[in-house]
Amino acid sequence: MAEEERTDEEVPAAGVILVAFEKLFGGGRGVRRFRRSGLRYVELPHGAVLVEQNPKKSSQWAELARRGQRVAWAMRDGQYLAHVVDGEVTLLD
Repeated sequence: MAEEERTDEEVPAAGVILVAFEKLFGGGRGVRRFRRSGLRYVELPHGAVLVEQNPKKSSQWAELARRGQRVAWAMRDGQYLAHVVDGEVTLLD
């Protein structure tokens, strides 16, 4: 049980992700860029990051980004925790 609680604590809350999302697309303080891809990101608690969708990819998410929608992913250590499309946060299992 303690393991489950710890895991739940490590996933940033939807509200925390949404604040980072608004910062990411609003140009607030703390927005950084990955050197290699040039994609913007914001650090989240517990070692997670919120990264904008790469519009150059061939996924449905990239297509949304190319059409002007704001798409981002909360990730930690290569694992997807949530996605956000135009301010709507979806936590992933």
